[in-house]
Amino acid sequence: MDPGLVRETVLDYTVRTVWALLVSAVALLIARGVRGTTMRALARNRAQANVTILLGNIAQLLVFTIGVLVILAIYTQGAFGWILTSFSVVGIVIGLSLQDILKNFFAGIWVLVERPFRIGDTIEVSGHTGVVEEIAFRTTQLRTMDGREVIVPNGSFMTESVVNLTRFPTRRAAAWLVVPAEVSLSVDDVRGALAGAEGVSMEPPPTVELRGVADAKARYLVTFWASDRDAALAQTLAALRARFPQSEVHGG
Repeated sequence: MDPGLVRETVLDYTVRTVWALLVSAVALLIARGVRGTTMRALARNRAQANVTILLGNIAQLLVFTIGVLVILAIYTQGAFGWILTSFSVVGIVIGLSLQDILKNFFAGIWVLVERPFRIGDTIEVSGHTGVVEEIAFRTTQLRTMDGREVIVPNGSFMTESVVNLTRFPTRRAAAWLVVPAEVSLSVDDVRGALAGAEGVSMEPPPTVELRGVADAKARYLVTFWASDRDAALAQTLAALRARFPQSEVHGG
């Protein structure tokens, strides 16, 4: 064996090892910094603790992965392109085979970070309405009004409309008030009648719109806001009947 060739080979791999150690140290420092920065940013956005830790670890892992690839490139050099291509092909195959699971997983992270709804909120999605009982990384569990459990894949929240029925608790409701055409009706009269109706909000104030006159009767649409729409509607109908006994009143 040629001593010069051995010496050259040893020197070459010594230099490569020094560079690999340097890359390892830099990658370690960057990974810690990226993890800390990611976790602090998520904490400022009030993300859940488990999501903060998970994404911090993922960010750190990505930096480590890049560091490993750089070290691999240092040692393999000419063969690195082939190795990277092989890893890419394997990654694509795994990604395609697990695309539904990965889609739900990353959608779950989005839900936990952005928090379009929270545990305890009532939401409507995919034709189901229920209270959010649990938000996991892959699925969200709902409890419907009739006591059923609905497991919704988190990917649904990325592709379908989600109605959060809790975020804005005050809802608009309407009632029809039909009075003889000769009866003079004012907005203040209606608001005075609704002022005593339990559950009806005075802000925004109720509105009254004349929608038509036929058969000597005027039809008014009365709209109002309430936190419990059904209960407030019953109270509103009773208040309007008491205030305008000659009228016909029914829900909108």
